[in-house]
Amino acid sequence: MDYIKKYISNRARLIFAAPCFLGVFIVFVYGFHIKFLPAYIAAALPVLCFYAEKKKWRISVFSLTALLLIGNIGWYFAMPSEHREYYKDFETAFALMKEHYVLDKEKDIDWNKLYSKYEPLFKEADRLQDPVYDYELWQEFTGEFYDGHVQYVVKEEDEGLRAVVESYGNDYGLSLIRLSTGEYAAVNVEGYDNCYSINDEEDDYGFYRIDDEYHPADVSDKRLTLKNAGLHNGSIITKWNGKDITEYYDAVKYYLTQYPVKENEEFYLPMYVAGISNSDRVPYAQRFDKDSGSVTISFLDENGTEQTVKAPSLGAYTPRLMDTFSKIDRGVNITNLTWQPVDDDTVLLRIREMAYDADTYAGVDYTEMTNKLREEIIAYKEAGIKNIIFDLRANSGGSPWFVMSVAGLFAPEGEHVESYSTVIDEKSATFKRGADGKYTKKEPLSYTGEDLWHDGQIVLLVNAMCVSAGDEMTYTMGEYPNVKVMGFTRTNSSCQAVTYESLQNGDIAFSAVPNLDEESEPIIDTRPDRLGRTPFDEYIPMDTEAVKAIFDLGEDYALNYTQMHMDCL
Repeated sequence: MDYIKKYISNRARLIFAAPCFLGVFIVFVYGFHIKFLPAYIAAALPVLCFYAEKKKWRISVFSLTALLLIGNIGWYFAMPSEHREYYKDFETAFALMKEHYVLDKEKDIDWNKLYSKYEPLFKEADRLQDPVYDYELWQEFTGEFYDGHVQYVVKEEDEGLRAVVESYGNDYGLSLIRLSTGEYAAVNVEGYDNCYSINDEEDDYGFYRIDDEYHPADVSDKRLTLKNAGLHNGSIITKWNGKDITEYYDAVKYYLTQYPVKENEEFYLPMYVAGISNSDRVPYAQRFDKDSGSVTISFLDENGTEQTVKAPSLGAYTPRLMDTFSKIDRGVNITNLTWQPVDDDTVLLRIREMAYDADTYAGVDYTEMTNKLREEIIAYKEAGIKNIIFDLRANSGGSPWFVMSVAGLFAPEGEHVESYSTVIDEKSATFKRGADGKYTKKEPLSYTGEDLWHDGQIVLLVNAMCVSAGDEMTYTMGEYPNVKVMGFTRTNSSCQAVTYESLQNGDIAFSAVPNLDEESEPIIDTRPDRLGRTPFDEYIPMDTEAVKAIFDLGEDYALNYTQMHMDCL
């Protein structure tokens, strides 16, 4: 009686095998999840009944199967869900910044107003558990400070990548730029050589890893719509969905980076508008919308006649947007502190970051770097070189001692004060302000000028991505009598020392240590008027010639323009 038939029926075989086949199908369709491992084992166990001849063995198998399933289901529902603490992150970061952000008085930050605005929004993000919405809120919140050092970075790389991809609208096959004449032009148009293309297999940002998720299935059939309609790089855009480009400015609530200087923000705004559709999207008009099919773009043809094309969505706009930034802002792509000949009279020194090597960066002694640069400068001077271009575009910052070590080689002879540190209030663990509200300055950071290039001309080539110690070098050297500062845009204007705080879902950075001038004012950073406070002498025109050079020919127009105008400086 303890044994059953050795040869089981086909019906029994089907019953024993069915859970295993179902488990394999679920894993194939939905993927393997470790939290369901007991259920997967339970699905496979009945197969053992093919070989179990005793009833008690089969009963044991089915009993164990039932226990694993019931236990797995009970554990799953008893365990708390994977809840992201978006609201708690905001509360933590806000409290830290309110206590330690050092430019709140200089920038007229109204903490109560900020909290009233963003507290319910982050609470809603917490309720929705929407990582894209959370990212958008952080970008908008950090933008309220108009400070390039106030930044939020999503901690999980893939989640951050998806948030960036989904937060800047739809790709309609072009970017937009405001020309120096005030007109708006198409740039980085799909289908033209040297422009971004949806067919690009890889990119510097990693978007190719999730590319297919954000392109419609028929994207290849749509990609040349603008080119076939006669729209090209430099075409003047007159209307976007029947409206003036400026009418969309208020719909742009946040940016990929910070633009403390108002005129820098105005330079980049049209590039963000190019991702906005005509639909009403929640929570922001910038968000990628799979259901946003097209926009109507009005432009002037070769005869000056207005034409209109209906441009279909090619997917998410972020890759084209960032490629547009790169083409305009990146600088010469050579190693940091590398010299490059420009012409018979001019050399270029590329400074991508204010760092020499890892050991030096940790300290204040840049003697080795300074000695090397001194020898190179003297050699160029003896060879008859008359001009030096410092390429500071997209300079990410670094050490102030690096700045002083380089600047001292070119500064007028004598002692120069770079900035002053600030007295710390030991009781409050904050920086001390006087009765006038200004910080109390301490000892100065100073350097000695050698004036090695007294008879030569120097140009600092900058842009809005030149930030922190890049701002500081512009602030310092821009005042020398033989130095001129040029670029499509001014520097970022952010230069206080930074602290980083880790939250559950990301990291927040903000200005936490003041660097002061002679008047006890923080150097460089913008005030409520949002005017740039680093020296600037000449805007390089963004005209149709610049558009053609950058987006059709792949040239470094800013550098070429600077070289051509050296004799006029």
